[in-house]
Amino acid sequence: MIEKLKELNNKLIELNMDNELNLKKYKLIQKILSDDKCFFKMEIEYAYSILRDLGIPENDLKKVYMELIDAKNI
Repeated sequence: MIEKLKELNNKLIELNMDNELNLKKYKLIQKILSDDKCFFKMEIEYAYSILRDLGIPENDLKKVYMELIDAKNI
């Protein structure tokens, strides 16, 4: 799942090359996602915020988050 989020973020970076504010946001997310265990290290509010910024639908947030912090990913 983390790889899918990285790919999605890279696409958003490409789409926002002309929007400095969004580009800065997605570059920061890219830096955070470079650590495959990042979701284990952050509070749930920050994780949900990142997932929202990446365009994950509101009704899928919990499912995606739970997959990201599944014990199998440690």
